Amino acid sequence: MIPYVALASFVHSAAGAVHAVVAILCIGVGLIQFLRPKRGAGHRARGYLYVYAMLVADGTAMLVYRFTGTLNLFHVGAIVNFVCIVAAIVPLLRSPRPANWRLKHYYFISWSYVSLVSAAATEIVVRLLPLTTRGQVGLVALVLSIMAMTIAYVLIGKYRPPAEAPPLSAKLAGQSGVPS
Repeated sequence: MIPYVALASFVHSAAGAVHAVVAILCIGVGLIQFLRPKRGAGHRARGYLYVYAMLVADGTAMLVYRFTGTLNLFHVGAIVNFVCIVAAIVPLLRSPRPANWRLKHYYFISWSYVSLVSAAATEIVVRLLPLTTRGQVGLVALVLSIMAMTIAYVLIGKYRPPAEAPPLSAKLAGQSGVPS
């Protein structure tokens, strides 16, 4: 028999509701981004949707204090995620783009997604298991985060974009024997 669970037992504030909905949207959009080709207008549009939605999710995470009543490790996670989002976008906005912009973007946006999935897994498990202490919640968060990071480390390395070739001028200078 499946127990009856009311929505009110999961969401305790308007900020929590917005946070949950936007985070779920980000999980879906991020998964699509991971599975689809990485170039073109569709990737760019989904990417901006993900970035803006993550900024809202991180911002609303800072407004949710029901667990401890104060700033806690989950808020620190939202701040780290925010830093990853900014670090992933800055190389795209620079002109000219740095030589390694694609790798920087890939790594930072990927770890942002890992952070999101890890937080979602923790949130689901913590709400479904009968945990009674903050220590138990912390242990579950630690174990799930390590599992998510281990899997992500392998996948991020496997699907890393190829390194960009050096500019043609650097190749020619190397062939001519003239130091660049």
